[in-house]
Amino acid sequence: MTLPSGAGEHRPHGDLPPLPAWAKTLQRRIRQRGLDFFILYGPGVRDLHPLGARRFGTIGEFLSEVMLGDRSAIVTYDRGAGIGFTDRDVENDFKSVLKAYDRVGGTNLAQAQPRDPDRALQLIETYLRYQLTEKPRFSAAVIIDYGETVAPAGEPGQLPAEDRGAIVTMRRWACEPLFLQRNVTFCLLSETTAALSSALVADARTFEIAVPVPDEPERFAYLAARGSRPDTFAHVDARRAAILTAGLTRLHLESLLSDAETSGAALDQDALTREKKRLIEESSGGLLTFMTSDEGLDHVAGHDGAKALLRETAQALARGRLDVVPMGYLICGPVGTGKSFIVRCFAREIGIPVVELLNFRSKWQGQTEANVERILGLLDAIGPVAVVVDEADAALGTRESGREDSGVSERVFASLAAFMGDTRRRGKVIWFLMTSRPDLVPVDLKRQGRAEEHIALFPPATAEERAKVFEVLRRRLGVTLETGADPARLLGETSDALSAADLEAILVRASRRMATAGDKVLSATLLRDLIRDFQPPSYPLELEYQRLIAAFECTSRQLLPADLAALSPETIGARLAELRSALAATGR
Repeated sequence: MTLPSGAGEHRPHGDLPPLPAWAKTLQRRIRQRGLDFFILYGPGVRDLHPLGARRFGTIGEFLSEVMLGDRSAIVTYDRGAGIGFTDRDVENDFKSVLKAYDRVGGTNLAQAQPRDPDRALQLIETYLRYQLTEKPRFSAAVIIDYGETVAPAGEPGQLPAEDRGAIVTMRRWACEPLFLQRNVTFCLLSETTAALSSALVADARTFEIAVPVPDEPERFAYLAARGSRPDTFAHVDARRAAILTAGLTRLHLESLLSDAETSGAALDQDALTREKKRLIEESSGGLLTFMTSDEGLDHVAGHDGAKALLRETAQALARGRLDVVPMGYLICGPVGTGKSFIVRCFAREIGIPVVELLNFRSKWQGQTEANVERILGLLDAIGPVAVVVDEADAALGTRESGREDSGVSERVFASLAAFMGDTRRRGKVIWFLMTSRPDLVPVDLKRQGRAEEHIALFPPATAEERAKVFEVLRRRLGVTLETGADPARLLGETSDALSAADLEAILVRASRRMATAGDKVLSATLLRDLIRDFQPPSYPLELEYQRLIAAFECTSRQLLPADLAALSPETIGARLAELRSALAATGR
């Protein structure tokens, strides 16, 4: 596409901004020789790229005009459009070669070129070999788009013959002496390597280069060059808009600007934030969703020690001290202790986007790995960001489950563990793994350098603590209590160790009774009746186990209740072993 003012002009390369890092890597590798086959993947493969001053185009056009514009011939191919050329003379040369081929073989390929990859790639190879033989100074580039449809992932024996043939052809090109000795470059484009043939990706003679979304300077360059109505940036200037749109592609930016121009409204921070969330959730394929909350940590009942630790992280981020921010947190505790709620409230205070990782597993071959690759790429692009994984013990898998699904879980786990443990991402991607069974989370993920801070949450231990939790919940739910009613005394009348979830359930019942009776105030009598009537779900062995395992995993003694803080790790471990045996005996 060409931006307004300067439409249709061809600009020399001197008008181009500096090459992005991925393009510099490609340029360097091409010059070094020894490699001729490159796999370009990532969200940037489907984005716009600079072709000159105020000119942007597809990655294919960027490769043809900017990176490989000095080649004698540039051949393009995708399964839908078939074989194409960037130059009419080259296309005529190609047809001349095909006519000679037709005369020998009795075919009609010059008039009806095949689009299936096996035969199309053979024709491209025939053309390249002929020109390289006839013209000593001939050079070429072949750009194959939508590579996942040409060399798809899958077991070789289950792929169609034409796909197997195409994969073999491309692997042969990667080691063909004639191509390596001469100036011939092959570029295979795909949004993710997980969708490509593993044999092709793993081949030592192919080179993979990630093409990310534009960074802040690149987004600013696009917004500044784009031009717009004078009032589009009246509230938020282009520099600020570039900061607020981290993780978006140039196509996303174009959509935002076009919408603003169509509606006649200026861009504003709230609108940008709202649209950014929508576009990133769409880009993730529904695998990420933004967590928002109108309530901060002050609305969390109890857990004062945990809130203090979390606020330390928020303050460090606010001061730009990414080097002291934990790589991640393991949030554990028995069911009903408010693990999800405390993280949701923290999302309001942390000052960076918070996203929840949804189920990324798929029954289709290669799709799970592709989903993980897409998610991790997005997290890198939108950082700093906090990532929440609920039921982490089940969601992330382990290294040992590979035999059950042909190694998918093992590969996914390895990718996640490597990403989480990369200290270059400290303060940029912060993980929150939530679970009531931290013992089922693999040690690889909860060790120091990954989810290194283990925060344990426990139910209130005394009637006074339960009364404090009750009061916070009452205010949050908007329940008015009768003057003179004493929740601490009423809660002290029951022997049940009520959790925050239990107390909330009592208050919800009270609100329902009040609505039915038309009452505006919760009386002490009704509250006493509801407390006496309430019977918590009874699974004592599981709850004791979850409480003890949370204490066993916790990395801060100040978070432990007094009775657990007094126990040695050996004592807790021995009781856990007894509980495991008891639970196993009951089939749980």
